[in-house]
Amino acid sequence: MSTEPEKIDRSIGTDDSNADEVVEIARALDRWYTLLGRQFGPLSRPQRRMLGLLSRKTPVRVGDLGEQLGLTTAGTTRMLDKLETLGYAVRSRATHSDQRQVFVMLTPTGEQALREAEAVFLGRVHSMLGVLSATERIALVHILRRLNNQTSVQQSPTDSTSR
Repeated sequence: MSTEPEKIDRSIGTDDSNADEVVEIARALDRWYTLLGRQFGPLSRPQRRMLGLLSRKTPVRVGDLGEQLGLTTAGTTRMLDKLETLGYAVRSRATHSDQRQVFVMLTPTGEQALREAEAVFLGRVHSMLGVLSATERIALVHILRRLNNQTSVQQSPTDSTSR
């Protein structure tokens, strides 16, 4: 039974020459993601991502925010409800434009929560990367940049299912 998942894993877009590496990388990334945790100080992982997008100092349209996070309208609204209740974000409508447009901004309390969450997140990443040499960390930066650049090119602005 334990070999069945490997057969499934190997059948997804890989050829036999790199199937083992792809499976190993996927499992390692999944473990690393789990080890980073779900809570970063006062914020959950999704809340930290949302507040990070709001930290630009200019209001963000609710629809754009959901799209950038790969959330449905309902999911975006639920998360914003929670963040507003906590005092981390505030929604408003622009007075001179379409009143159907709802914008979101980070509050000072939200900025503080984001700073705390980022400190926890970066502390965990720093601790986990401690096993790598300086050369390995530099190589990892280059690899991740290349993967992120490639992913950005492959994703279309309307393709939220691949995020």
